[in-house]
Amino acid sequence: MYLQLAINTPLYRTFEYKLSFDLKIEGVNLIGCRALVKFGNRKTVGIIVEQSEKQTYTGKGAVKEIEEILDDSPIFDKYNIQLLKWAASYYHYPIGEVFYTAMPLLLRKPEKAGLKPIDLWTFVSDADTSCISRAKACKAALNIIREAPCTSHKLKELGINQAIITKLFNLGLITKSNLRDQVHEWDKNNISITDAKILNDEQQHAYDVISASHGFNAFVINGVTGSGKTEIYLQLIAKTLKQGKQALVLVPEINLTPQTVKRFYDRFNVPIVCIHSSLNDNERFESFAMMKRNEAAILIGTRSALFANIPNLGIIIIDEEHDSSYRQGDGFRYHARDCAVMLAFIRQIPIIMGTATPSIETVNNIQKKKYTEIILSKRAGNASDAIFNIIDMRRQIINHGISKELSLHINEELGKGNQVLLLINRRGYSQKLICHNCGYVFMCKNCDSNLTYHMTENRLVCHHCETKFIIPHQCPECGFTELTPTGNGTEQIFEHIQQLFPNSNPVRIDRDAINRKGVLNTILDDINNNKYNIIIGTQMLAKGHHFPNVTLVGIIDIDSCLFSNNYRAHEQLAQLIVQVAGRSGRGEKQGYVYLQTHTPDHPVLSTLLNYGYHTFAEECLKKRKQMMLPPFTNYAILKADGTEREKVISFIYDAYNFMNSQSSKFSNLVIMKPTSAYITRKQNRYHFYVLINSRAKRDLSEFVDLIIANIDRFQCKSSVHSVIEIDPLGNE
Repeated sequence: MYLQLAINTPLYRTFEYKLSFDLKIEGVNLIGCRALVKFGNRKTVGIIVEQSEKQTYTGKGAVKEIEEILDDSPIFDKYNIQLLKWAASYYHYPIGEVFYTAMPLLLRKPEKAGLKPIDLWTFVSDADTSCISRAKACKAALNIIREAPCTSHKLKELGINQAIITKLFNLGLITKSNLRDQVHEWDKNNISITDAKILNDEQQHAYDVISASHGFNAFVINGVTGSGKTEIYLQLIAKTLKQGKQALVLVPEINLTPQTVKRFYDRFNVPIVCIHSSLNDNERFESFAMMKRNEAAILIGTRSALFANIPNLGIIIIDEEHDSSYRQGDGFRYHARDCAVMLAFIRQIPIIMGTATPSIETVNNIQKKKYTEIILSKRAGNASDAIFNIIDMRRQIINHGISKELSLHINEELGKGNQVLLLINRRGYSQKLICHNCGYVFMCKNCDSNLTYHMTENRLVCHHCETKFIIPHQCPECGFTELTPTGNGTEQIFEHIQQLFPNSNPVRIDRDAINRKGVLNTILDDINNNKYNIIIGTQMLAKGHHFPNVTLVGIIDIDSCLFSNNYRAHEQLAQLIVQVAGRSGRGEKQGYVYLQTHTPDHPVLSTLLNYGYHTFAEECLKKRKQMMLPPFTNYAILKADGTEREKVISFIYDAYNFMNSQSSKFSNLVIMKPTSAYITRKQNRYHFYVLINSRAKRDLSEFVDLIIANIDRFQCKSSVHSVIEIDPLGNE
C-alpha cells in the first residue's frame, strides 16, 4: 500500500511512502492517522491524507517505507482533512505546515500520545468546613464542588487554581478519583438544561428561522449589544445536543472564554472542554481527545479550536464575528471565521455568526444573499439604548487626557452609586519619554519605534518586541536630567483618577494588569459585586462583558484612529465605539457614552452617531466599491524580512520585477511598488512588502502560484524570509 503524507516542511506538496504488510492494522482507517517516517536525515511525523494500492511517485530513488503507525484511530476525520486541504490551497501555504498547525503540540512529537488520568473532585458530605470560614477563594471553590463533582479542567476554566484544590484536598474536604475510569459518551437524553429563559419576539424569530433550516446555512445574528444573542446560541445548542450532535463555539479572545464557559456550565450538564493558548500542552491535548472520542459535547475556544476533530459536529457558533483576532497573524495565516464557514459547508451544517457590528465583508455577503441576516433591534429585558455625547476637546481644560466636562459627568454618576468605564487603548504610563532640553525621544534598540514608559515596572518597554530597558538618569544626547513622559496610557489615567476622585475605588484592566491566570475572572466578579466603581482599560473591555451597574462609558481618545493610513481603520473604530458603548446601561438604568475628540464634525462620527452602525457600514461599503478596495477586489501581499536591509530590498525588488514581467498574462491585476512596513525594523529585522490587487480571485490565485513556483530564483534563503498573505486585514 502507498500513502501520501503531509509533512511539516515548507514545500507545497505531499510525500509518498510505502506501508509494509506487517504494519497494516486490521480494520483501522489510516487516512488521518499519524505515521513516523524518515525525511531526509531526520525522523518526523506525517499525517496520512491519501492511500493507493499503486505507486504514483516517478522521481529518482526508491519510495521509503513508513516506520510506524502512531495512532489506533485517525486524529483527523475526512471533514478535517478536506478543510485543511482547502485552507492550504486557498491561503497558498505548505500543506504539511497547515496540518502541523492544526495538531496539538503533543501530537507533533514522534511518539504515541496516551490519555492521562482525569482528576475528579467530590465534596465530602460530613466534612467540617469551619477551617475555611475566612478563606473566600476556598469557600467559592468548595461551593462549586458541593453542587456537583468537578474535574480540575472545569475548575480551572472557572478561575479556581490548583493550589486551592490541593488545600481543600489536604484538609479532607474533597476526595479525588479518576474520571477516566468511568468516562463514556455523553447522554443526549440527560443534558439537564436549567435556567432556560423565555425568548422575546425577536429572539424567538431568530431561533425559529435557524431551527427550520436544513443542511448548510450561514446566519448572521445582527443584534445590538445586550440583545440576548448568547441566549439564542444556548437554545440552539440545546436543540443540537438533543439530536446527539456536538457543538463548536468560537470566541475571539481568551479574556472572553471564562465568562462564556461559566454560562455554558450553568446551563448544561454535559462535558464541556476548551482549547486556547492559556492551557498547557496536556490540557489542550485532553480537550482535543475528548471531542474526538465523543466524550465531550461542547467545545469552546479561540481560533485554533476550529481544527479539532469533532465527529458528530452539528452546529458552529462564532461570537463577535467581526473581531480581528480571528485572523492568525504569523505562521499559517488564516481567518478562522472564513475557515469555519467552509467547514460548515463541507459538513452541511448551520453556522451562526453573532455581532452588533458586522464586518464590511459580512455586510457584503448579506447583500449578495450568501448569508442570511437576522436583526435583533432591542436590548433584552428593560435595558434601553445608551445615549451618545461628543465632547469637543478644542479649547477644553484637559488634565492627563481627561476633559473637565468628562470629569463632571463621572462625578455625577459616582454620586448616584453607579459605575464608570473609561477606555484608552494604550497600556503603560505614557507613550514616550522625551528629553525636556533637546527633544530626544527614547527609541527601541531593536525596532524603529519609541519606547513606552511603564511606571509600575519602572521600565521603558517596546510594545513590538517586548524588550525592557532601564530608565536612564540623563539624556544620552545632551546629558540633561529632566526627562518628560508624554502621552497617556492606562497607568497614567488610573493614577489621575485616584487623585481626581480620592474616594473612588478604581481598577485597571490591561494585558499588564492581568498577566496571571485567574486574575481577570476575579476582577470581573469583583466589578459585578460593586467592589470597584471605576474601570479603566484597553479594548479588551469592549466585548462580551456584562456590567449591569455601569452607566457611563468614556472613550478617552479616538482621534488617532480617525487619521490612519489603514483602509480598515474607520471600520475598526466604529466597531470599537459601538462595542464599548454596549457596556453602558445594560441593566435598568440609563447609560451614557462620551467620546472625546478634537474633530467632532468628522464624517465617520456624524454618520455613526446620527444614523447608526448599519448606515455607516453601507456608506463604508459604497466607498470601498468606488475605490476598488476589498471586498470588491482581492488582496495578496508578498512580505519579506531579514537582518540585512540591503538584501531584503534587493529581494523585494527582484520579486517585484519578476511580477511585472509576468503580469501581462493576467487581466485585472495591479502590482504596487515595493514599500517598507509602517515600522520598518522590528526585532532587528527589516520588513518590506509588495501589494498585489486583482478583481478576479482566480487570476490572483494563479498569479500567486506562479510567484511561489519561481521565488527561489531570487531569494537568498539564508538571510531573507518571505511569505505570501491572502486576504490581509490591512494594506501592509
